[in-house]
Amino acid sequence: MSSPHPPHQNQSRRRPDNDDDDETDNDFYGFKGDKQNKNRLRESRPGDKCILCLERMTKETMRTMHCGHALHELPCYEEYRLWRRQCPYCNQLVIRIDLPGEDCAICCHPMEDHNMEYLKCEHALHTACLAEYRKNRYKTCSVCDRAL
Repeated sequence: MSSPHPPHQNQSRRRPDNDDDDETDNDFYGFKGDKQNKNRLRESRPGDKCILCLERMTKETMRTMHCGHALHELPCYEEYRLWRRQCPYCNQLVIRIDLPGEDCAICCHPMEDHNMEYLKCEHALHTACLAEYRKNRYKTCSVCDRAL
């Protein structure tokens, strides 16, 4: 006897028997670090909508992360980076934030919200240490060597 459902409805989604497939890092269905998904998502451009507030971004209002995706600079990016370090589009680790309480890379003393400043690369330094660092004509981050 044949099944009451068409053949395509009887098929269930199962993980392939070949577990050696590296297409995804964590999840078969395309979430959490999916390499194919990263390739499908193009880099953000002015005129795209911010994934958090759904408002259109301009070149002046967007903050582009290292993976090429962007969020509104204020308030979306500034708030998002405090609770996640992965891109909300492709889940790559892109926001390397030094948090309050961590040591400054220059003086090795703990930083606090009121006395730390973030660089473009997302590393932070004491405001006074950064001012002295720039005064000495350094042009790159003391941690990762990216341009200030």
